[in-house]
Amino acid sequence: MDPEPTLELLGLLVCFALTAIASAADAALSAISRHRLNTLVSEGTSRAHVVAQLLDDPARLKATTLTIDTFAKCGATALSLALFLNQPVLWQRLIGVVLVLLALLMVGEALPKLLATAYPDRMALVLARPLRLLALLVWPITATVGLATAPIARLLGIKPGTALVTEEELKLLVNVGEEEGLIEREEREMIEGILLFGDTLVREVMVPRIDFAALEADSSISAALDFALDQGHSRIPVYEETIDRIVGVLYVRELLPLLRDGRLDASLREHLRPVYFVPETMKVDVLLRSLKTRKVHLAIVVDEYGGTAGLVTIEDLLEEIVGEIQDEYDVEEPLIQHPAPDTWIADARVSLADLNAETGLHLATDEGDSLGGLVYEKLGTIPAVGDSVAVGDVTITVQSVQGLRPEKLQLVLGAKDDEEEAVVQEQADARD
Repeated sequence: MDPEPTLELLGLLVCFALTAIASAADAALSAISRHRLNTLVSEGTSRAHVVAQLLDDPARLKATTLTIDTFAKCGATALSLALFLNQPVLWQRLIGVVLVLLALLMVGEALPKLLATAYPDRMALVLARPLRLLALLVWPITATVGLATAPIARLLGIKPGTALVTEEELKLLVNVGEEEGLIEREEREMIEGILLFGDTLVREVMVPRIDFAALEADSSISAALDFALDQGHSRIPVYEETIDRIVGVLYVRELLPLLRDGRLDASLREHLRPVYFVPETMKVDVLLRSLKTRKVHLAIVVDEYGGTAGLVTIEDLLEEIVGEIQDEYDVEEPLIQHPAPDTWIADARVSLADLNAETGLHLATDEGDSLGGLVYEKLGTIPAVGDSVAVGDVTITVQSVQGLRPEKLQLVLGAKDDEEEAVVQEQADARD
């Protein structure tokens, strides 16, 4: 046998093998389960340590597989040209080269990636050491290319570690995963809650000042116990003269020794914990870290004038991720009900973001974050039972009020005719 074709065939086999290793390693290391990998590392599996080391430098890993793949394909193309160069007819040479390249794509690309995707953990462990050796061999090339491209990346404003997947792309992947049945609706909602968590303000999740119960600082111990039993809370804000002057937080469990010892005449002020005040514009992720650091579960939210705007607890923050948390004493009443097609009954306190997500509507306001705030903005006066406002093709009607604020609101989807819209507009004018 002619030694030259033999060497060319051996060279092609090497190129095929290198392409297969690069393709399979790239797919396997991208799909490997981190939890499974950490378990193998903790068990002392040596190959798992190699995989972990490769994944610790994703930029170098990507450069290594790309370099190997590029050089192997270029080599395969050159060798196939040399192998069929002696063919007397041009079309025979072209067919030979095309067949080699098709085989390379199938054997060196498609099949390895298919196997790596089906068995990512096993393939990653098998290929870890060969890939590490190849990474050392091509390091001079990858390092040179990295140094050469770094100034260009800086000129283009590309920073090291730039996210390869944007938040919007991740949301799209999550939605597609739910549609394909890969994740449950609750899992999708939790992931979206985590993505939105860093953009949410404290004022969007707090309990407004009008809705939380507080205790007067001069109350007796027995009155405080009665108040705690009535409200069912384990931590109660305590104020002096006005709720804008919160002076402490009462931990109800600290009253139990007083009750046991019959010391109901003790001073309530002596058993108060310090208050943690936060601005309503603080981000909830910052607040959660702060509450954990301070080892407190409750914070008082203040507005721009220093007055009490509301109250927020760790439970309120976690509910942004996991949804409503009900304990054994809570009476579950959904904030949004759907009694009929295109009709909803909603609590005025529900946020517009939650309402839009639940109903598919697109309501917005510049005056606040809640449905009640939208009604105030559109009415321009104190709402009364029966008042209606039209927001686009949605009619919102006040069903009940509590004091000076709306409580339950009915939303009906459907365009109103001109006469109805005129009547709705006249309601607020007639009450001025």
